[in-house]
Amino acid sequence: MQNTHPKGVTGRRRRNEERTAARITSVDRARRVAHRRVPLPVESYVEGGAGEESTLRANLAAVRSVLFRPHLGVTSGAAPDLRTSVLGQDISMPVLLSPVGFTRMMHTSGDLAGAAAAGDAGTVFTLSSMSGHSMEEVMAAARGPLWFQVYFLGGREGARRLVGDARRLGYSAVVVTMDTQIPGDRRREARFGLSPPLRLDRRTVTRMARFVALRPRWLLDQAQHGFRLDLVNAQRGASGGSSGSASEALLQWIAEPPTWDDLSWIREEFQGDVIVKGVLFPDDAKRAVDHGASAVIVSNHGGRQLDGVPATFDVLPAIVGAVAGQAEVLVDGGIRSGSDVVRARALGAQAAMIGRAWAYGLCAAGRPGVDRILALIRGDIDRTLRLLGLDSVEAINRSCLAAPTAG
Repeated sequence: MQNTHPKGVTGRRRRNEERTAARITSVDRARRVAHRRVPLPVESYVEGGAGEESTLRANLAAVRSVLFRPHLGVTSGAAPDLRTSVLGQDISMPVLLSPVGFTRMMHTSGDLAGAAAAGDAGTVFTLSSMSGHSMEEVMAAARGPLWFQVYFLGGREGARRLVGDARRLGYSAVVVTMDTQIPGDRRREARFGLSPPLRLDRRTVTRMARFVALRPRWLLDQAQHGFRLDLVNAQRGASGGSSGSASEALLQWIAEPPTWDDLSWIREEFQGDVIVKGVLFPDDAKRAVDHGASAVIVSNHGGRQLDGVPATFDVLPAIVGAVAGQAEVLVDGGIRSGSDVVRARALGAQAAMIGRAWAYGLCAAGRPGVDRILALIRGDIDRTLRLLGLDSVEAINRSCLAAPTAG
């Protein structure tokens, strides 16, 4: 396993994180450990949703409402085959890592840990535009396929630079997030002033001091690595490349969010697969396909944008039906286990994407924590398939579901 910790991390800390990761038995357990290891403002960023957080809760409830129908007495006893493919890329299981912003404040290894863990697990990592690590750094740490999620940082010209760099560096797909014209009403974050770009000025330090003091290991880790919380891709999208121009790039993103017509020049600039994220209704799924999307991600941004929209698993079957094989369908939102991944596949998704799940592992134990989350999900997919009487991921279909949710 490659050491993806930032330079200077001690072997002792690595061993401590490996021991912590070994004790994690579920995503929920990783969540509880994470809460003990990061300051409350960081926890609130990871956990929070928009508004009253009704959509955040609905995502979890919708996943759990999908009930299984096991087929008894039909298995051979052989280990099921978990392999599948997404956009022609073979992956070891139908799980991909979603883009997560500000991972460097969760753990200094941030997206380097996520990319390396995904590669070792045989799947895809998606780098957020809101990363604290550069596209080059993440590409160097990766051992598998990478996608790049683009916001229009710096407006259309900034987005053009980001998409061009993604192509030049070898990212295999661009994910265009369509549901974030402005940040959602994230009230947990607002209490602590956690809004991009993060600056360690006197006001921020004063506001966070009492929380940070309770997490000395987190503080020491960040201090040793220079509190590098800047959004390097916002600086890349800005023409000037400074922290000041990064602030301007964020304002330009809000002033010039993507439209359907932008997909044409993105496809031309990138010359590869373009994926649309944030789809919740069949007509938008059809628009995405009509504008050349290779795949759509059924997503409500983990309940972090517009509160009161449908849960993703509730709308997934209709969207699968709407695209009718013209594009691949992926889904995120509320996925916390391998059995949830099987549920997604049974409802028609090609694969599921996890965001908070891998972020919990990162917060709890850095790179070993992300490795552990992926191993737990893999093991649970295997176990679920055996209990359903299936010999492969490709055998999952609606017959695995009990009548009320079979669509």
